[in-house]
Amino acid sequence: MRQYQQLSLDEREKMARLRQSESSIAEIALALGRTRSTVYRELKRNQTVKGDYWPERAQQKARDRRLRGRRLDRDFALKEWVLDRIIYDLWSPEQISGFLKHRQSDIKSISVESIYSWIYDKKQRDKKIWQHLCRRKAKRSRRYRYSGGARISDRVSIHDRPQDADSKQQFGNWEGDLMAFCRNSQHALVVRERKTMFTLSIPLASKSASVTSKSLIELLKYFPPAARKTLTVDNGGEFADHLFVTKKLAMPIYFCDPYASWQKGGIENTNGRLRRELPRKTDIKKISKEDYQETILNHNLTPRKSLNWLTPLEAFTQNIHLVALQT
Repeated sequence: MRQYQQLSLDEREKMARLRQSESSIAEIALALGRTRSTVYRELKRNQTVKGDYWPERAQQKARDRRLRGRRLDRDFALKEWVLDRIIYDLWSPEQISGFLKHRQSDIKSISVESIYSWIYDKKQRDKKIWQHLCRRKAKRSRRYRYSGGARISDRVSIHDRPQDADSKQQFGNWEGDLMAFCRNSQHALVVRERKTMFTLSIPLASKSASVTSKSLIELLKYFPPAARKTLTVDNGGEFADHLFVTKKLAMPIYFCDPYASWQKGGIENTNGRLRRELPRKTDIKKISKEDYQETILNHNLTPRKSLNWLTPLEAFTQNIHLVALQT
């Protein structure tokens, strides 16, 4: 990750001269070898109320901010609230920031970057707060995942899926996948509605096609047809009995391309989030049905940015009511 370097006094003096000569933000940025956002942020933070920019004063204001430390170190109440959401509720920094900004008035909001920067600050290294994040990465970086493929008779390609289902605007389109546990000896079926992110899951007695298909039907049969339009899965042999599911639910099933799990990225992301409470080493046979479903419920009670900070359960309930009114 590229490290940001603070502006020096020399740079601030040069910025002041360019500012006085009425140079544009772009021209100042080019002269300093900085981005336009850096110049804009510097002027916004450190210029006077009248709009003047004095380099010595700007340097002192920047120094004072660094001496005050990070926001979460200064605000104990906010830090405790954020830690509770991360550690106990398993919220992501983005969910915390969005909830505070849009749905909470008693606590001041904080940006996503401020939370991440504090978590990965060297002062927090020994606390290992990053272990409570979704991906549990000790360093901030991207992660890519791939899945394999298998031959399934009469499979219908995702490219033949209706265009309405390609976007996430239409309600009733689902994605499905398995989660493996105990060195691939145990499995759970997970399905996710694409528009609302609402998730259902059930442990499987085995990953056979017969057991998987019957479990799919059990999870989705109680919803009206308008709430189960399509299902998208990968090419695992556990979904080989797809025609049986389609017949029972009147719900067409579409298959991703081999090695293209990103085509059902929603369920991949969901499985990654569920891994925080259900890591691979978990023996799900020792988890009661009630405790397992409570884990899934907690996942559905977490606010999401793409839902305007509604929870998946709230969004799903709203859409199910609309479907019921239309039928």
